Amino acid sequence: MSLGKTLSLLLTLIFAATLCFGQSLLTTVPIANYPQALAVNAFTNRVYVIVESANQVTEIDGLTNIATTIPLGVNSQASLNGAIAVNPLTNTIYAVDGVNNHLSIIDGFTRTVTQIPVGNAPVAVVVNPFTNTIYVANSSDNTVSVINGLTLGTSTVAVGNGPMSLAIDTAQNKVYVANFYDSTLSILSPRSTATVSVGLHPVAVAVNRNTHTAYSVNRDANTVTVVDSGAVAATIATGSTPFGIAVNTLTNKTYVVNLGSNSVTVLDGRTNTTTTVAAGAQPGSVVVDELRNLIYVENGNGPCLTAIDGKTNATTTIGDAGLGANSIAVNVFTNRVYITMAYPTGSNVAVFSGVNRMFSPALLDELMGPVNAVK
Repeated sequence: MSLGKTLSLLLTLIFAATLCFGQSLLTTVPIANYPQALAVNAFTNRVYVIVESANQVTEIDGLTNIATTIPLGVNSQASLNGAIAVNPLTNTIYAVDGVNNHLSIIDGFTRTVTQIPVGNAPVAVVVNPFTNTIYVANSSDNTVSVINGLTLGTSTVAVGNGPMSLAIDTAQNKVYVANFYDSTLSILSPRSTATVSVGLHPVAVAVNRNTHTAYSVNRDANTVTVVDSGAVAATIATGSTPFGIAVNTLTNKTYVVNLGSNSVTVLDGRTNTTTTVAAGAQPGSVVVDELRNLIYVENGNGPCLTAIDGKTNATTTIGDAGLGANSIAVNVFTNRVYITMAYPTGSNVAVFSGVNRMFSPALLDELMGPVNAVK
């Protein structure tokens, strides 16, 4: 199928999804115990969950909710720390864990797995789909592995002490690395590496690809550092123990999840002013549906999903799917939200319908380019 036909089909799915019923828990999909992270390929409508303690990735069909297990080969030991990313343009999935020093590469068409070595204790992975380059943060040896997605050739870049999180500005081809132990942010570009000091113990980082502004979540300073043009532009107070972050590039607003105060700090990128809204108990991670201007937060205790209206900041918390939620993803094309529930026995992925909201097709143009221009 041509790219133009594929995008036309996706548009049909989008508008069909906006006519569905309101936000609700649709089903739970059983998976192996202790899932660590998940990612969505919106183009293929597949959800991928790394369950490194079981040495596997689970693929979930977004249409049928049928799960397929993809073994990851032989690992020296099990881990309860994993990360996963998808390149939707090549239909390739990348997974790492915190103890086995390799990157698992899964072909989304055939489900075949290739493993290549990276640095010590890899804990985060991101992909630039436009350059087909993968970046892995190696927390124990203070490096980032840079992998060519076509040749699988690898190079290594030195960063700060204890790299924990990665974010990528695809427009500028820059990668931001949050270094936990020396409280810095490394900025990687093809020709150089820069370092900027941020608040105490950064645990997450995000970037606005439109303004090219990066945001460092400083867990033990209860702040966010705003980095613009490689320099600190502002330091913004958050709630207690900020942990997760996501950016809506279309509204220039950033959402910081405060684990210690059960709240979300909404940061206006134009004024650097903040608003605090309520979340559920023990919120951990957050994702944004830019098409509908909706924000979804995963809560680790009690009702597991909080939805925030990006226009009004009104919140709704639902989802009595059990305890142990630990990661979240959204498929904006099908208007589905996915949350992993990590139980000692009987783990699952909770599947929610998203909040209904119509949107202009012009938003899709801004995110992907004009559909009718594709031949």
